[in-house]
Amino acid sequence: MKRMSAMLFAVGLCGAALPFQVEAQTTQLPELTVQGIRPSQELIGPYDQPRWTARGRFSSDTDVYVLPPYAFFIDLDYTGTIPKHGDAQNLFTQEFELGLPHRFQLAYENNFVLQDEHSQVTYQTLEARYALADWGRIPLNPTLFAEYRFGVGKDYGAAEDSGAAAEHLPDAIEARLLLGEQFCRNYQWALNLFHEFEIGGDREWETGFSQALSYAIRDEYLKVGVEMQFIRRTEADTRADPEYEFDIGPSLTWKPSALTRLDCAALFGTTSDSPTLGIFVVFSIGLGEGEEKGEGVAPVSTQHR
Repeated sequence: MKRMSAMLFAVGLCGAALPFQVEAQTTQLPELTVQGIRPSQELIGPYDQPRWTARGRFSSDTDVYVLPPYAFFIDLDYTGTIPKHGDAQNLFTQEFELGLPHRFQLAYENNFVLQDEHSQVTYQTLEARYALADWGRIPLNPTLFAEYRFGVGKDYGAAEDSGAAAEHLPDAIEARLLLGEQFCRNYQWALNLFHEFEIGGDREWETGFSQALSYAIRDEYLKVGVEMQFIRRTEADTRADPEYEFDIGPSLTWKPSALTRLDCAALFGTTSDSPTLGIFVVFSIGLGEGEEKGEGVAPVSTQHR
């Protein structure tokens, strides 16, 4: 009985103490919104590059950085040029790009021109790139680009002007500096500085730049932007009398699937030496080990001058 009485007394004390317990205070913190990284900005591969750079083509007319090792792309290009005088030219290009280790990349191009009654393969091109460092280590991520263009067709345009028989198109060499960067959350930018010179023929030189700025509406699935290119053009006997071409216009990028992409641009000429309009359409297909798996995912004009 004494033990039972002690237990009842203890329970009574606990019950009496409950009303005097102090309730724990809670502090209401302000809401915090954390924005996640977009799929196109995730760092991938051994170079820690964002996904949007994992295609050699930034847009229809501008290149950026290098492909991840063993990534393989097929690009099918169309370039339509409407000059101020003369016949329109239709250029069809097939390009094969392969990423290699140590920030190297190789590519091959085949160019087919359809113009008036002359339809022919004009040039075949070998291209190499080398990025100076992993992405983000050097401002603007500079990449070196070299291209050798083999002339395999005939220069019918020059033959019509001179009245002589058409000669073979001359070989040419081109060097570029590729730059690219991400700005804020939705803006991506690329700039190509180039110099190209023919080995034979009229020994034409072309020096200039192309650049593109895009705004991501739906990450890499849908982007809009603006592209431009500037070219200073001379020949061996007209070095002191150059031609100047500046073209600018809107661009659109659409990814119908993770492995495919469509780039379009319409560049309008602004100088007397510019064409009236240049139309660029590029359809690319990504294959190989280096493709951006899991992503719902580059100016074009300088690639086929």
